[in-house]
Amino acid sequence: MCPVCHSETRPGLRPWHVRCSSCSYEGSTLTPTIQDRPDTGDIDEIARERGLGYLREANFKRLSDRLGQIIRAAGRPRVLDVGCSHGWFIEANRSRYDVLGIEPDVAVAASASARGLPVRNGYFPDALSADEQFDAIIFNDVLEHIPDVGGILRACFDHLADDGVVVVNAPSSNGVLYKVAAMLARAGINGPFDRLWQLGLPSPHVHYFDQATIQKLAHDHGFVMESAMSLPSVLLSGLYDRIHCSGQVSAAKAAALTMGVAISYPLIQISPPDIEVWFLRKTRGA
Repeated sequence: MCPVCHSETRPGLRPWHVRCSSCSYEGSTLTPTIQDRPDTGDIDEIARERGLGYLREANFKRLSDRLGQIIRAAGRPRVLDVGCSHGWFIEANRSRYDVLGIEPDVAVAASASARGLPVRNGYFPDALSADEQFDAIIFNDVLEHIPDVGGILRACFDHLADDGVVVVNAPSSNGVLYKVAAMLARAGINGPFDRLWQLGLPSPHVHYFDQATIQKLAHDHGFVMESAMSLPSVLLSGLYDRIHCSGQVSAAKAAALTMGVAISYPLIQISPPDIEVWFLRKTRGA
């Protein structure tokens, strides 16, 4: 059943892929296994960190600047970073906000804590006490990995101060890379589509949203979509390391994919964005 409009879903492009029969929601039956794996499995975290560094730094600056314009808190805002990984967003914003991170991967959470970052190991909202509240709760590439998205938004409502905001930073099903990957999957070339859904990784995607589905989810759980923005999903700097960080991608394949993206890069820059950020304001009377 569709988690957005509660209609029936129908088979999609792969055995594990589904589409809603009524709205634009796309999902999967893939099962996250991160809780069963105390380490990072097939992910080379050093290569991942190296590959994502340039993109993350640029995107977090843009995101933080917009968040600073939207938060209405008096004094120093309190921000919760759900699924904070190594604490990169915390590091980028600890001078600006009072940021707490929650991370389910034991080893990754321990690594962030060892660097002096305020990171709790566990899951949202279980890692919080019932009375903890925040001015903003942010999901940086996280919400699309959580099966019970409705339950998560209800928990956000409970842990947000009045006029607080949920920030959903996620890949979009309207993006050019997703559209091209879906077109290739229809032609029997499944690799790019599988990669976008993170098939075989400990935390695969279970949802792909667009603005219409996020707006519907927001409305049904006590929020209004206040604004949106897009972020680049690709920078050439660090791209090879980003692709090759998975043990499932050989060096030769990673090099070929990197070259393909580099050739397509000018077109990607002017095409529909693959990463969108939605700012959802809590409504007082919900």
